[in-house]
Amino acid sequence: MRRIYSWVAVITLASLSFVATARAAATIDGASPDPMASVKSVVDEATGVFKDNGVAPADREKKLRAIAESHFDFVSMSRSAVGRHWREFTPDQQAQFVPLFTAFIEDVYLSQMEHYSVEKVQQAVESANVQFIKERLDAPDEAEVFSEVSLQSRNKPVDVNYLMKRSGNEWKIYDITIDAISVIANYRNQFNRVLNEGGYDQLVSIMRQKQQALGASMATQQPNP
Repeated sequence: MRRIYSWVAVITLASLSFVATARAAATIDGASPDPMASVKSVVDEATGVFKDNGVAPADREKKLRAIAESHFDFVSMSRSAVGRHWREFTPDQQAQFVPLFTAFIEDVYLSQMEHYSVEKVQQAVESANVQFIKERLDAPDEAEVFSEVSLQSRNKPVDVNYLMKRSGNEWKIYDITIDAISVIANYRNQFNRVLNEGGYDQLVSIMRQKQQALGASMATQQPNP
């Protein structure tokens, strides 16, 4: 399972679209890319970052963060991660929480990848076979893209689906499910316990402490220049 989640960590950040302007999916008559084409182009960009052995760790991290921040809807993700508590936040707290959650999620997945080692993540990416099954429009501005990820280490493929919202002329990811388990719902369960017991300030404090620990861990795992 560790390899699966390390690989999904790559796709999560990468499919969040790092490279500032991810390769645009083909359009017809100026129409916006469909959801599946958008996900495919992001996955291609993300995996390309990890297949490039000439990229320094710091540059790889910057590219991954750029992809994520460009193609993920972190506002929707932030709201969903705290559930009903979002309405209880003040406007200032909401404005503070979105960039905090964005950086927190990026640090969590980058740390997982660094801990697993770039070489092993590269192996997982190389051995993975991604099959996009279908896309479903749930509303004019909401969609889900269904895919299967096959790995040499598993007999059965893993279902990895992307929940998306249209933002202007492009589709952005706001959640990923892995074998029907929502990444954001997992955080919502954890965050709600903290918010119910200690409120907003305690949640922010815990998230910042976690980020500091992740940052220190990643720093020790990267080679010295």
